[in-house]
Amino acid sequence: MMIALALLWLHPVRFKKTPLGGSARKKAYRGTVPVYGALPEDTGHPPPSPNDSSAGQSVPAVASRVGPPLAIGCFVAAGLASTDLSVLASNPLVRDSACSIVAVVGAVGWLKVWTSLAASGAMDSRLSRKIIHCGSGPLFLLVWPLYSLEPNARLVAALVPALNMARLVAAGTKRDSSDIVTAVSRSGDAKEVLGGPLLYCAVLLAATLFGWRGSSAAVVAIAQMAIGDGVADIVGRRFGKRHKWPFAPSKSYAGSIAFAFAATLASFALLRWFQIAGCLALPFETTDLLARLFLISVLCAFTELVPAADDNISVPLVAAILATTLLR
Repeated sequence: MMIALALLWLHPVRFKKTPLGGSARKKAYRGTVPVYGALPEDTGHPPPSPNDSSAGQSVPAVASRVGPPLAIGCFVAAGLASTDLSVLASNPLVRDSACSIVAVVGAVGWLKVWTSLAASGAMDSRLSRKIIHCGSGPLFLLVWPLYSLEPNARLVAALVPALNMARLVAAGTKRDSSDIVTAVSRSGDAKEVLGGPLLYCAVLLAATLFGWRGSSAAVVAIAQMAIGDGVADIVGRRFGKRHKWPFAPSKSYAGSIAFAFAATLASFALLRWFQIAGCLALPFETTDLLARLFLISVLCAFTELVPAADDNISVPLVAAILATTLLR
């Protein structure tokens, strides 16, 4: 169903409004009921009318009227509705593949939402880019506990950042103004995606292959890189124009403070999610864990001030080392 919703979202006429009167609206509603199955009796909605020509139509009949993208959505939704979901539990490869598909669809949807807002002028493009930076890694982490317990599950999960890396390389080498270039580059130069954005995906790939969900270091490293660095830039641009670090004039006090607090909260929330899912068992009380994470975040915030290294490499590397030491 997530795949179908994503396809519907990506369709260019998804928001087209058609004025319908009361009877027409009921007719349009009734026409969709046979596709997805009968509604429960206690919903209060009227059943399809036997005189309604659209009632009882098959999925292909409906799909033929809505165009290719929506047709795919109709077929996928109908297929998933009739699928025995026990297959996901009994077949690890199917389950892991489904999780990766959900992760890819979620990544595309996340990118589409913020680039659409920036393209419409509702949001500054720099803010949109940083929000994408903040959310892409953590959203991928949220799916990790849903994979199977098979050793190869991480390999299937690693396909998600690997595909994103391939997409970035393709966009960067073509040097065109594709949507992904506009979304993740500062200047709109296609070559720029081969720098920070590609390193971002490389860190996700490394964390998946070498850390995975049993590693608190992998979780904290991604939280520091995505949330900490992203929030630091957003807050620094808004509130840190006057008070800059003397040895790092492009960085502000406000941005560094925001980094420390945002990264601490994000790391804590993600670690708790992995604990609830049974992937991690940290021997710390809440206050102790927060104190350790805050120390890691402060040191990572200072690491971000070093101009010689790319933040997408230095910050997660330092975070992983500190988490390995402090979260044993």
